[in-house]
Amino acid sequence: MKKTLNDPNSKPNEKVRHEYIIDMANGIFYLHNNGILHRDIKPANLLIFSTEMEDTILAKLTDFGSSRNLNQLMKNMTFTKGIGTPAYMAPEILKKERYQMPSDIFSFAITMYETFAWRAAYSKEKFKFEWSIADFVSHGNRLEKDDNISTEEFDIIQKAWCAEPDKRTKINEIINALKSLV
Repeated sequence: MKKTLNDPNSKPNEKVRHEYIIDMANGIFYLHNNGILHRDIKPANLLIFSTEMEDTILAKLTDFGSSRNLNQLMKNMTFTKGIGTPAYMAPEILKKERYQMPSDIFSFAITMYETFAWRAAYSKEKFKFEWSIADFVSHGNRLEKDDNISTEEFDIIQKAWCAEPDKRTKINEIINALKSLV
């Protein structure tokens, strides 16, 4: 999806964008339900199959190269430190803490922001370097609501990018909230 994200001419309607996000959320739910962390959730890892609402699946979560099973947490101490893409990394990951399910939820919040706004979350004018995004997020800052994002969508996003990982919305709650918008 990343290739078309910044092109206003390729912007699908709101309902289709919601379905993309719901499909991705269902993929995250499947992973988390099976004890797997994706660790690199972002629009570039959302493969678009269709823009037709009558199709069962419009998009799929891809690129599992960074994924790890939670059972490995106890065995593998390299389950931390910089896996993923800085613009989508949760604050705890930027602080080199252990990956957990809420880390994926934070990344998904940024992905939802970009999908609903249909633009990059962090402008190159304001954030010249990717690690300036990391500083912004690490200091507890979050993006302001974009005009293309509804109040209801932004509420879902805010609950998903909460600074405290244990207070972030669970993926099943996000799915239910998203479905109520469609």
